Amino acid sequence: LSWSYAAEYPTKTIQIVNPFPPGATTDIVARILADKLYSLLGQQVVVVNKTGGGGAVGIKAAKDAAADGYTILVAPPPIVQIPLARKDIGFTYKDFTPINLAAKFYFAMVVKKDAPWRSLEEIIAEAKSNPGKLTWATAGTGTSHHFTLELFKILTGAELTHVPMGGETPMVTAILGGHISTSFITLGTATPHLQAGTLRGLALTSPNRLKEFLDVPTTAEKGYPTLNPKAWVVFLAPAKTSQAIIKRLGDAFQEALRDREIVGKIEKAGLTVENLGTDEAGKFLAEEHKKW
Repeated sequence: LSWSYAAEYPTKTIQIVNPFPPGATTDIVARILADKLYSLLGQQVVVVNKTGGGGAVGIKAAKDAAADGYTILVAPPPIVQIPLARKDIGFTYKDFTPINLAAKFYFAMVVKKDAPWRSLEEIIAEAKSNPGKLTWATAGTGTSHHFTLELFKILTGAELTHVPMGGETPMVTAILGGHISTSFITLGTATPHLQAGTLRGLALTSPNRLKEFLDVPTTAEKGYPTLNPKAWVVFLAPAKTSQAIIKRLGDAFQEALRDREIVGKIEKAGLTVENLGTDEAGKFLAEEHKKW
C-alpha cells in the first residue's frame, strides 16, 4: 500500500514547519528550497512559522502531525539539545526520520557598534571582574546559544546572565538597542548587520578567518580552540512516515541541494551546503546527541 500511495504522493500542499521566527537561518534555508521542491515534487511547498518555547512548540506540532509526508520539520541543533536540557519537553530527535541534513554554519560573537568592548579579551575581563553584570541573549533554554553560553562560561571562567528571547531576530534587536550585552549569533543572521557596521564582531567559531570578515579573529586564534560551536539545518518527517515517502522527499532534497543556483543562495546567506541523505543525516544526529 505504501508504495502505491507514494507513487501518487504528493497530491496536495506540503508544509515545512519552522519552529523559529521569520528571518532565522532555518527560515532562510527552507524558503530558498521551497520553490525548487515545488518544481521537483509538483506541489506547493509552504513554510509555516510555529514559534515559542525556544523551538519546542513547533517541534512538538510537527511530531504530532500525521505521518503522511505533508508536514516536514526544519530544525537546527535544538532538536537534539532541548530534550537534554529540559527532561519533560515531550519529544526527542528519535521522534523523527531525517530527510536531509542540508547545511551547516558558524557563529559570530557580536556586540553593538559603539559597545565599550573591542575584543574577546576585553569582554571576558569585564565579565570576570563584574560577575553576572553582562547579559547574553539566547533563543531559549536548551538552544545552541544557551549551550554555547555554558561552554563559554566553562572555558573562560567568565560569568554572564542568561536572557532567553525566543529567536535570533529579537536577540539581534536587543543587542542593537543596547538592552543585551552580547551573544553568539549565527552568521546567516549576523552577516547583514556586520556588513552594515551596526554590529561589531569580536570572534568567529569557524576554523579559519572568513574572506567576508578578515578583520574578525577566530575563537581558536584567541586561545579557545574548543569554543567552536557550529550549527546545522536538518529536514525531518514524523517517525512513522513510510520509507517510500521518505525516499521520494530525500531524492527531491538531494537534487535541490545540487542545484548551483540554490547552493549559491545558501552560501550567500552564510552557510555551507552539506546535503547528507537520510542515513548519513541519521548517523550525524546520533553523534551530535552523544557529543552534547
